[in-house]
Amino acid sequence: MQLADCISSGLDAEYLEEEGGSYSGASLHGITIRSCRFRSVSFSSADLSDSSISDTVFDSCDFSNADLSACTLRNVTILSSRLTGASFLSSRMRDVSVRDSGARYSSYARSSMRKVVFESCDLSEAEISSVSADDAILASCDASRASFRNTMLSSFSLPGTDIQGIVLSADSRELRGAVLDMAQILAIARLLGIEITA
Repeated sequence: MQLADCISSGLDAEYLEEEGGSYSGASLHGITIRSCRFRSVSFSSADLSDSSISDTVFDSCDFSNADLSACTLRNVTILSSRLTGASFLSSRMRDVSVRDSGARYSSYARSSMRKVVFESCDLSEAEISSVSADDAILASCDASRASFRNTMLSSFSLPGTDIQGIVLSADSRELRGAVLDMAQILAIARLLGIEITA
């Protein structure tokens, strides 16, 4: 059985292993995906809003411009995938790992993240505003020019992540309590118009 069979029959997708399929532009609104593994499957521009995805691996998949708003993701791994322009607006993410993936222009606005890891990902110009995060990590990512408005940087661990040109509120309150390395401190100084001399 493949995901297409579950969609046509109205069944939950459970214990599937699928490679090379395409659901580009498909309506998968409200689908439940559990204990599956997808490799090289395209979900580009698909509607996955209000879906529940758990205990699942996506390897080398394409979620570019997909709508995953109001989704619940739990124990999900995304590897070497494309998430450019994907929307996770108001999603709930727990025990989620995203690695070696391109997520430029993706949106996580108003989402909640608990034990979420982005590692070696392109998050440049992403929307990470109004996020409630706990034990979240952005490791060795490019988060340059991303928007963190109303998201406390102290709720993220940011080892080796580029935060040049990030977007903050006018009073930069998102910086309170943040733990930054020297390169990140210099990037914030430039952002605030502060000149640091030796």
